[in-house]
Amino acid sequence: MSRFWCLCLLALVFLASPRPAAALITGGEGNSPMNDPGWPQGAAQVFNVKARVAWWEGPPFGGGQYTAECRGDTAAFNSALADFAKIEATGRKLIVHDGVGASFWLNPNGEDGKKKYATIDWTFTVWIPANFERLKGFRGELSDEASSQPTMHLYTGGNVKWDEVKVPEGVTVDDQRLAAHGFTVEDGTVLQGTITDLGTGKPLNGKASLQLIKPRKTGGYDYETTRTVEASDGKWVLKSVPDGWYQVVVSSPGFVDRIVTYLKVTAGPHWVGVNAELVSPAQIEGVVNGPDGQPLADVQVRLDDVIISTGQRYETPGENEVQTDAAGKFEFANVPQGKTRVWCYKEGYCRPGLGLEITTPARDLKLEMLKSSNIEVVVEFGDKKRPEGYIVEIEPEGGSVVGSWGGSGNIDKANTITFKNVPPGKYVLKGRPNPGSANEETEPHTVDLQGGESEPVILLAK
Repeated sequence: MSRFWCLCLLALVFLASPRPAAALITGGEGNSPMNDPGWPQGAAQVFNVKARVAWWEGPPFGGGQYTAECRGDTAAFNSALADFAKIEATGRKLIVHDGVGASFWLNPNGEDGKKKYATIDWTFTVWIPANFERLKGFRGELSDEASSQPTMHLYTGGNVKWDEVKVPEGVTVDDQRLAAHGFTVEDGTVLQGTITDLGTGKPLNGKASLQLIKPRKTGGYDYETTRTVEASDGKWVLKSVPDGWYQVVVSSPGFVDRIVTYLKVTAGPHWVGVNAELVSPAQIEGVVNGPDGQPLADVQVRLDDVIISTGQRYETPGENEVQTDAAGKFEFANVPQGKTRVWCYKEGYCRPGLGLEITTPARDLKLEMLKSSNIEVVVEFGDKKRPEGYIVEIEPEGGSVVGSWGGSGNIDKANTITFKNVPPGKYVLKGRPNPGSANEETEPHTVDLQGGESEPVILLAK
């Protein structure tokens, strides 16, 4: 990912979360009771069970989704399930799996030496409703499958016997065991899916490709296709998928290729359902001009996630990014039909806001970029010892609002940090140790940027 897109994400993340601490996944071990942070009525009793061995809160950049990881026998699970059915919420789902569960919190990196220590029998996930509603408005923060309904995941290869589980009324069961779909443990990890035309609902002939995701040492990822299977009458199956980190891409002639899922295969034989609706391609054409109305060449133009008519994100392989030509023109030739946002980047310029929202196909788009500024910050410590970590924060005067520019970063060894390509406007900068508290913050410093300038700022550490 380029530095530009990282900065955009930083700005949006900072604005999306009123609690900076929620930008990290937090959690802990054990079953000490937690205070109810605003869950639906009855959820605290399910969360604070003696069987809980760990818990965590996510997702990053907003928080509000709590997961309890539990280890116990059938009686303990039936008791928790009975309380689960009493939660005051729209829908309660129980998802049943083969194999033994693995605690994210106790073994986040999947280390072999910690696997036995991190085994679990079920999880319970519950949202603070307000957090879910806020996050679902920010594309990329929630997956298409995300739901605010309380959910339990049961792993039947451990201490809980599925044939002795008593499912109360009001709980919906999603049985994802291999046997429930006509497979056996000898089939290993099985991916089973369908491909259909979103417009007509009819099945499509095509193919599904299993692509291994390989992180580069220099950053970014490579994708190696390891298996491909043909879809007959829209149906396909992949058996014996080896351990690894994958994305699954489905395709059909005349439709836009689609990434339908990401998965890490580590926990032994299990079943994964992967259904995909494909759409026809659309074209986007436009021009990018500068503040003087003249076309800008070499502007990076990028599409944010495309949202199709079902409300789902339609993710495609490769980068949805092009560059303007000498006349400032750009073109995307194979975009899914739906809604998306258009972003622009060129060093020394900016386009404030959350990106232009458009419906595809789209022609004759006209995008204007403004001259941006740089803010060069120096933190002076005087005769004080500099902390190992020190952060500088920037936000618009009057506070952050959705669509405005803001962010933060750590100073370097020379006690400096530069914020680049900042849109015109008034901003407030503050510094503090990281970690640190509010009473260690510097006095706020306000700058008024006109665009096309470099603004020096000195902050005096307390």
